[in-house]
Amino acid sequence: MADCQTGDTVCNMAEATFPETARMRLLPPACAAIAAASILSFVPDRPAVAADVTCPFEISVQQTLAEPVEGWATYVDPWPTELVNLSVFDGPPEELAELIFDDEIEDADTWSVFWLLQAENPRGYWIRCRYANTLVNIEQQLPAGVTRCEIVFEKMMSYADGRPVVRSMRCG
Repeated sequence: MADCQTGDTVCNMAEATFPETARMRLLPPACAAIAAASILSFVPDRPAVAADVTCPFEISVQQTLAEPVEGWATYVDPWPTELVNLSVFDGPPEELAELIFDDEIEDADTWSVFWLLQAENPRGYWIRCRYANTLVNIEQQLPAGVTRCEIVFEKMMSYADGRPVVRSMRCG
């Protein structure tokens, strides 16, 4: 199957093999364009969203002591700073109005949580991307018109501290 070893957080799916019945059948480009236009013509009007917002799956940080400790050497663990969670806020994060997710879906391999957002919110919505092995987080305001955020966790994989590995995350 895929090029995965126990404990890996990333698999090489390009080399994965699937049974013939699991493969997607692609339409010729002209047919695909017509099909997409037909499907989209039935979607009710909704505010335009500039683009989906996703957190970077890994960030680079520099963690150092503010002051050296006499008689001690500094060592920084080489652990990756990968995405481990998401917070959604009603208004700027410094106001501490963090939202609890609206629902969750579980299957054999994943656990998904999602937030349903009002298309028009005068305060705006913000997200904070949380990372493993650091206190550094990043945050940004979501574009107007975003109505849903979702994060999907792997159930069979976790970090050393027990938190599940993130498979995907998206607000749109």
